[in-house]
Amino acid sequence: MRLAMAGRWILASAALAIALPAVGQAVRQLPPGTPANRPPSNDDRDAAKGSRIPPTVDAKYDAGMAAIRAKNPGAAVELMRPVLADFERRYADEKRQIYCAVTPEQSSAYLADAARAKRAAVAIDAGWCRAQYVTGYALIDLQRLPEAETAFTRLIGFAPQNSRYLNELGYILMKQKKWKESLDAYRRSEAAADLTPGRVTEERCLALKGIGYNLVELGDLDAAEAAYRKCLNINPQDSDSPRELEYIAQQRKLTV
Repeated sequence: MRLAMAGRWILASAALAIALPAVGQAVRQLPPGTPANRPPSNDDRDAAKGSRIPPTVDAKYDAGMAAIRAKNPGAAVELMRPVLADFERRYADEKRQIYCAVTPEQSSAYLADAARAKRAAVAIDAGWCRAQYVTGYALIDLQRLPEAETAFTRLIGFAPQNSRYLNELGYILMKQKKWKESLDAYRRSEAAADLTPGRVTEERCLALKGIGYNLVELGDLDAAEAAYRKCLNINPQDSDSPRELEYIAQQRKLTV
């Protein structure tokens, strides 16, 4: 689940999509946010306006995004490699907690949290966050899920209240059937959604669908239903939650 993107947060992928069932046919639960139908967009660029991102980093980021859209995730990984290496060199001796925010709101929240904890911290420009995000996204497309998990776990250490990144981590963990860990990531994403300007509804609803999916897998159908209904209250036009609610209803019938 990934850098800003219109229409990306949908449940069915080309690989997993199934036709809507006929009357009486069983409904399968589908995982939220599969990557094939989630092409990355440059929404983060707008959110990060005013951030001092070097032009060379911006150009590499754009090239990495283009490679992902061209279904060449391996090239995206290689394009981001020098950007990430430069970050490692530049901050190798940094003793303060490093935060990487793509919006002023996120930066303020991170530094305020550090101040309350009496922890020295610094907020750096958004370029590294975006490069690390492209790398993690590409690793998912390459089906290198343990590496993608490592990339996003580290990224969230620098951007702990970025709903988009948390949704991606939730997806990666879900794909590995780490239901409880995935549930935690999606819950953190829901709580952080207000710090995602322009995508609050989309990110929160995606997080709620991830919560619902994991709760079904964990056997808590009532809480799963509540999560899907909360998504529908936020976005009555959501087309995925009704199907998942039907799946839950069918599961209840099987246990009677």
